[in-house]
Amino acid sequence: MKGTELALIFDVGTQATRALVFDTRGNPVLIVKKQGELYISDGSQQAEADCESIWRDMCSVSMQAKEKLGERWKDIVAVSVTSIRNSLVFLDKDCKPSRKAIFWLDKREVECPDKLPLFNRILYGIAGMKEVVNVQRRTCYTNWVRVNEPDVWAKTAKIVMPSAFYTYKLTGRLADSKAGQAAKFPYDYRRRTWMSTRGLTFPVFGTPVEKMCELVEPCTVIGRITARAAEESGIPEGIPVVASGADKACETFGVGAIDGTVASVSYGTAASVQITTKKYVEPTPFMPAYTAVAPNRFNPEIQIFRGYWMVSWFREQFALHEQQEAKERGVIAEKVLDEYMEQIPPGSKGLLVQPYWGPGLTTPEARGLMMGFSDMHTRHHMYRAIVEGIDFALLEGLENMERRAGIKVKRIALSGGGSSSDAVCRIAADIFGRDVYRVQTFETSGLGASMACFIALGLFSGREEAVENMVHLKDIFSPDPKNAAIYRELYEKAYVKIYPSVRHIYFNIYNMNKNKKL
Repeated sequence: MKGTELALIFDVGTQATRALVFDTRGNPVLIVKKQGELYISDGSQQAEADCESIWRDMCSVSMQAKEKLGERWKDIVAVSVTSIRNSLVFLDKDCKPSRKAIFWLDKREVECPDKLPLFNRILYGIAGMKEVVNVQRRTCYTNWVRVNEPDVWAKTAKIVMPSAFYTYKLTGRLADSKAGQAAKFPYDYRRRTWMSTRGLTFPVFGTPVEKMCELVEPCTVIGRITARAAEESGIPEGIPVVASGADKACETFGVGAIDGTVASVSYGTAASVQITTKKYVEPTPFMPAYTAVAPNRFNPEIQIFRGYWMVSWFREQFALHEQQEAKERGVIAEKVLDEYMEQIPPGSKGLLVQPYWGPGLTTPEARGLMMGFSDMHTRHHMYRAIVEGIDFALLEGLENMERRAGIKVKRIALSGGGSSSDAVCRIAADIFGRDVYRVQTFETSGLGASMACFIALGLFSGREEAVENMVHLKDIFSPDPKNAAIYRELYEKAYVKIYPSVRHIYFNIYNMNKNKKL
């Protein structure tokens, strides 16, 4: 290793496309970003995107990176793509999109006219999976296209994650990392390959295996930059393209969570907590553990679908005054809100939030809840209660995963936009009751993908050496014993008791919605 090697990472997110360049010490040498919502909605809960347009954005940020790096552009030794999950691209026989891609924020549903096999339905009922399977089938994007767009379905030869399409544009090979598979289609997470047609849940997705793409192990070379891609992107022809993983998987790798002692908490639009295990452990019954970027590992995960989206929601709905103050001071509104939040005591004077503004797959009945109001509460109490509620939900998920995996997490690594706030990090330390830390960059997805690149090229022997050289703890927040005790009591005596107490009410609302009465 010369020490001058660089990795070029394309991080294609919900709101921006980034070209990130990292060196072998984990330093972000360059970040070029093209801002803009990548999804569009017609008001009917549909979220779609033109992946060819996103490819052009990738080429644009790549060309800008080439210009900014100058002579160091020749030090690029590998390229990788990390992208959003639960999003699907439909391709024809020539690997051209047969329709717009459907992105993860899409909430469309479909009633499939064909029944699932009787034997499978009986087994779903015995296992208590019936409603989970029904929700999975209704919300599966492939089923929606199959039922509503039969002409598109007929000419669709392959259905892939966005990362596979972008990798194809770079290499000419339609393949994807196993660590990039996190969507409603027939991937066998335990065996890390496509499901057998005899698999219990295979019929749920309505997708033949021949429509799936080739899969490769993470941290391996998937192909090389083609002449055409070189011309469009400015990347030298022949540069290796490496399989990394989906954004959350790369985040977990990028913060150094490669064993059971560290959990990765991501404060993004969707908030999540992941652990890394040697064996396959479902985080909750019927939910998979994803393939990790760290070789030969799994990532059980609990996700809050509308995580730090709730901060944006609160800002837009309740924080006009704080937005005006922020504009006058030349800062973002969240900074002003954080300052007010720190004036509120831990526990928000008994105001509690269950942050289920978007339900999970195994709890489709779940609803958001804010309870404990009294005449002393202000909108700043509400804001703090939202931040606390997200952490309470993640803590509950983490403790369930610890029990199922037989591990004890000692430290929490924070990433995502919400982690840029020191106030948020301090609350996290108090609620989780253990040290939380941030690493040297907020671009942890890109960092994890670059680590995969250097492992694939043999610059590091494996995950441990990559973490040792590229992941550096920058900020550590330790819990305040007094605050932690308050939160623990509130969590045990109040928070975890809320959902079981109101679940029957949620089911009543859920059934009324399902029957179109609301």
